Amino acid sequence: MNDRMALLVMVFVSAAAARGEEGCTKDTDCKGERICVQRLCVAPATQAALPPPVPAALPPPVPAGDAAPAAYRDPVTPGPVTEPPTLAATPMGPSDTRHRHLGAFIRPDLGLGYLITSASQGGVDANLRGLAGTFGFAAGGALSEDSILAFHVWDAVVSDPTYSGGGSSGTASGTLALYGLGPEYTMYSKENYYFSISPSLTRMSASSSSSSSATNWGLGLRAAVGREWWAGDHWGLGVGGHLSMSLNQDGGSNGPIWTTWAFTVAFSATYN
Repeated sequence: MNDRMALLVMVFVSAAAARGEEGCTKDTDCKGERICVQRLCVAPATQAALPPPVPAALPPPVPAGDAAPAAYRDPVTPGPVTEPPTLAATPMGPSDTRHRHLGAFIRPDLGLGYLITSASQGGVDANLRGLAGTFGFAAGGALSEDSILAFHVWDAVVSDPTYSGGGSSGTASGTLALYGLGPEYTMYSKENYYFSISPSLTRMSASSSSSSSATNWGLGLRAAVGREWWAGDHWGLGVGGHLSMSLNQDGGSNGPIWTTWAFTVAFSATYN
């Protein structure tokens, strides 16, 4: 009887130990060198034979046309790098005034040419003539691009002019000068050619070491045709031909009308 009881106790203890090992939670719950893997006590060599854990389910596919999550979007392939345009390759905009006739306008000029003035009274003709130096200065601004309005002061001066009249001729010792002032309108082409015209109030004067005289104020004009070349962002150097004329009554009592013409070539420096 005692032998049977001892045998039943041993079977109960073995079954309890087996159930305890089958429900392990850590390595110390297993006997010997076995370890606890997925609540089972196994030998270390058999760990690799266990099935791998089931991965988490992937997210469902995104229907066509919907935006995909950032983690599942195709990588963006960068395109070619475009360098920013340089100044030389950038077309001029409306605010760029370089090499354009806009804004303030200043144009001085110096030239050399020929002047002749003549008058007739009582059947007697007289004239004065000679090489003339010319000067002009215009200042104003653009009405629109390539269209300039300015105030113009100009002259033509002859030193020791040649005279003839009344059966005599010779060289006078002194200075003969024509002065003018008035508005000037200038128009430029895209190739930087220009045309200017300046209707003016004019006056003639003659002076020597011993005396001087002047005509009354009269009407005249100066016209110019030329071309300029840009020497800077806003400065241009040019050359042009001038035609000047004037009608002035002599300052004496019942004096004759002096008709004056001047033809000159001038060099200019224009700020615009």
